[in-house]
Amino acid sequence: MTGVTRDHRSSEPLASGVQKGGWVDMKRNGEPRKVLVVDDDDELADVIRQSLRDSGYSVATVRHGAAALELVRHISPDLILLDLTMPIMDGWSFVTQYRRSGKADARIVLLTGNSHAPEIAETLSADGYVTKPFDLTDLLAVVRRELPLSSATV
Repeated sequence: MTGVTRDHRSSEPLASGVQKGGWVDMKRNGEPRKVLVVDDDDELADVIRQSLRDSGYSVATVRHGAAALELVRHISPDLILLDLTMPIMDGWSFVTQYRRSGKADARIVLLTGNSHAPEIAETLSADGYVTKPFDLTDLLAVVRRELPLSSATV
């Protein structure tokens, strides 16, 4: 399965390492739904960013965990799509420091090619994971499950 989620718990400054395209202010039902993509693969991050924007989400991308930590000091993403293997600061270190920050409100979904994704997600108390390579439709389904655009329930 490429995407699994689980519920384990009931003009802004941009950080260095932020990839082109920053936040796009889009709102649904009066609430911005912000996604932070943390991945050093520029092409993949661009595809994810554009797909999420086309689906109505506000999106920012950064290339490593240190830039993500700097950015979350200024903004509060609702969801973080996090690669585990990156230069400067990997996903493991990011999660540890993010949770210590006191501003750790975002849901976290791992983006990883590691065959032990379920165990890693459990260890990091991530809300889910998507295994690389993935189909964009699967990723969007996981994002919609974690971060519905509409606050209305069906």
